[in-house]
Amino acid sequence: MPNPLGLIAIGNLARRTGLASSALRYYERVGLLAPAARAGGRRHFGASSAERVALIQLCQDAGFTLREVRALLGAFGRQGRAWTRLAKAKLRELDRHIAQAKRAKTLVQHALGCPHRNILTCPNFRAALKEYLDSQERRGHAADETVVHRARQRRGNGRRNGDIKE
Repeated sequence: MPNPLGLIAIGNLARRTGLASSALRYYERVGLLAPAARAGGRRHFGASSAERVALIQLCQDAGFTLREVRALLGAFGRQGRAWTRLAKAKLRELDRHIAQAKRAKTLVQHALGCPHRNILTCPNFRAALKEYLDSQERRGHAADETVVHRARQRRGNGRRNGDIKE
């Protein structure tokens, strides 16, 4: 029998979206889905909920966490294009991940075709290890500088209490 209110039972929504009912209840609890109505003691969702779940899944496929998805969906409803800042930040993050994946792929392809019996003796592989260690060291150093800079800002523009302003 068709539903005159356009509500979708949670089981039907789960089948339609490929998610478990527990995932839909979680989405509801964390504010990703509109609160469900109750009909006959069962949880039902609005007709547009399947599209909302599909949008959540597409965002997750694009690398957004559920927290980021909630912020993104909230930004969609506001005036202007507040969501573009979130999307641009995700693009930068995805570019970093893609670059990492490309480096990893190159390294694995080299390992598969490397003529050295022991990959650790290969000069190309060793150079890649050194490059990786150097990049980690720079990243760690930059992160340390950021932490120190933020701590100084909290104390007052980088000055300690006894410092004299010039």
